[in-house]
Amino acid sequence: MTLPRPFAMLLMTILAGCAAAPLHEGVYPLRPEQRVELARGLVLTYDSYSDSRCPANTRCIWAGRLIFRFLLDGPDGIEEFTLGPDQPTAAPAALHGARIVLDTSAIPPARAAGTMRPGDVIPVTLKVSTK
Repeated sequence: MTLPRPFAMLLMTILAGCAAAPLHEGVYPLRPEQRVELARGLVLTYDSYSDSRCPANTRCIWAGRLIFRFLLDGPDGIEEFTLGPDQPTAAPAALHGARIVLDTSAIPPARAAGTMRPGDVIPVTLKVSTK
């Protein structure tokens, strides 16, 4: 039995989508603007961070927040997500059920007031897992 050409092409497209490249699980230390290929055609980029935490040795009315911004560039386009100490886990749609977990123990404490210099960065360590 021979399938009609339009049906055969549709079937091939569906099956190609099911054959996604395997995800490279692991632990990834990153600095802002660094990227890592998590699978063929799927790149994770540590885009930027926002640190409004209260400086060490200072009294603050609001404790502030630390937010890390990431981009996943894959076959379906770019997906943005954020992580932080208050939300250390994400399951972006592009990972099809896999998770990215921020190692909160590796986050440095807030700097003392006046000690941040231009060019200072906050590195992160991420664990990518299908479990």
